[in-house]
Amino acid sequence: MTTRIYLRASTKDQDAQRALNQLDDLNQRLKLGESVTYIENFSGTKLDRPELNRLLTDANQGDTLLVESVDRLSRLSQADFQELKRRIQEKGLR
Repeated sequence: MTTRIYLRASTKDQDAQRALNQLDDLNQRLKLGESVTYIENFSGTKLDRPELNRLLTDANQGDTLLVESVDRLSRLSQADFQELKRRIQEKGLR
């Protein structure tokens, strides 16, 4: 199984990688497996994000999704957040 680390910042002026070391350390401490990192500078209010889409395409049943906090994954409307949760569940991500 693979750990999929998702890092997002809204603008290129922000550091999307700021939490990478913490999430890598957490992945190692929990022995979750090999990790793949997805980093993007893109608004969290948009459901259609290139790296998020790539993560969901790459993901397999039982993989783990690590994010710094829910707001790094989503600042979506309620309807779009429900759609994102559906996609995550459909892929079998933990």
